[in-house]
Amino acid sequence: MAAREFTFEDAKNILVNRIGVPEDSVKDQSQSFEDLGLDSLAFVEIQLAMQQEYGFQIPDEDAEHITSIGEAIEYTNRRLSEEG
Repeated sequence: MAAREFTFEDAKNILVNRIGVPEDSVKDQSQSFEDLGLDSLAFVEIQLAMQQEYGFQIPDEDAEHITSIGEAIEYTNRRLSEEG
């Protein structure tokens, strides 16, 4: 089975459908979660969504270094390549 890739559209889908961020607010990978108005509770929900969708845990010490959409995409794809 080929390794899955986590894309900007995947991230946007989680932000819009799980967190409730307005779709037109999610513009590009450089946006920080803080810029999107997300609090720590929203970020925990993002972690949970990632874990459910992709099947790996995100340790808190890793999570605290993920502050933008792009960093989340990069981290997830690195983990997916390690798993695959």
